[in-house]
Amino acid sequence: MKFIQIMEFNGSPEDADQALKQYIEKADGRSYARKATICVDRDNPETLIQLIEFDSWEEAQKNNELEMTNDDHEETQDSFGEITFRNLDVFAEYNV
Repeated sequence: MKFIQIMEFNGSPEDADQALKQYIEKADGRSYARKATICVDRDNPETLIQLIEFDSWEEAQKNNELEMTNDDHEETQDSFGEITFRNLDVFAEYNV
């Protein structure tokens, strides 16, 4: 079952974009993530939402075990402070 992790934190979208690009470069194809989206809360512009999509919860767990993911998590917390995570199994998707 497809799995999406939502990360919510405060910062600038430019800094979040740069951090994500650095992670992708470090990962060099080894990440289990399939898609990443950075969103800015229109009503609260300093709040960022990052959506990370995986093929499954199991793939997300494998990704969490990678050394580069752990290093990146620490760097992200140092840069952006507290991160709230939401872990979601995708029940249904529709193209409308």
